[in-house]
Amino acid sequence: MKKIVYPLRAIFRLTGLFGLTFIYLIWVLIRNAISGSVEEGMRFRKEVWAKHMMKIGGIRLTRVGTPPEHGHLFVVNHRSSIDPLINLADALLFPVAKVEFGRWPVIGQGAWATGIVFVDRSSLASRSKTRIAIAEALRKGYNVLIYPEGKTSNQYPTQLFKKGSFEVAAEFNFPVQPVALEFKDRSDNWDHTCNFIQHFIRHFGKPVSEIELRYGPVLRSAHYHILLEKSQSWINAQIELMRSNWDGPRWKNHQNSQQKVQVCQGKSLI
Repeated sequence: MKKIVYPLRAIFRLTGLFGLTFIYLIWVLIRNAISGSVEEGMRFRKEVWAKHMMKIGGIRLTRVGTPPEHGHLFVVNHRSSIDPLINLADALLFPVAKVEFGRWPVIGQGAWATGIVFVDRSSLASRSKTRIAIAEALRKGYNVLIYPEGKTSNQYPTQLFKKGSFEVAAEFNFPVQPVALEFKDRSDNWDHTCNFIQHFIRHFGKPVSEIELRYGPVLRSAHYHILLEKSQSWINAQIELMRSNWDGPRWKNHQNSQQKVQVCQGKSLI
């Protein structure tokens, strides 16, 4: 039955997601031509687009803690292609995204208009410009969203964190906000074993996807490695707590005995 119901539900939701996104982009482009206010676009993206996308997609969010409002570097572990949607629905954020996303027709223009930093990770010059853009956004008081793992995974608790954004925070004394993100159902993770279409159907074909966000203590340090290590340690600990709450205290033993969890893996655009 799932082989029929899940694809049909996913197609129905995809239609709704595309329709809402099209309306959102038209509004953004018109608004940007008139006022050009990035913060206004960010608020619309959070309160209207992202939250309605969550409802259409059947995404149920539980939040622990409160996100700060201004000038923090949000560092989040990366599980799924829809992680950015979840984060953008919960806080006003200036995301760092792969440059491919900005090349998409209309959508890329809408992304520019509502506040975003693009990075080409294959280019040293682009990465250098991204660091400057992150610092500038934080200096202006925007919260910046980044996934230091660089790609989605089903690896527990997390993959290696890249140091670039932490170096920016340490150099300019910007506060770092660690955020732990975890899906209740591990099959919602995207771990590079199948393509995006299969991942989408698995994600949006289900009636509900449950996810929890946990906001940790704000960190400051003049040493990037301290910021990185403390952020990752806190996130790892929270992931273990969430998995223990859902799967029981012996979840690691269960994980080891079932290494091939049915998930799909791939790179996300943010």
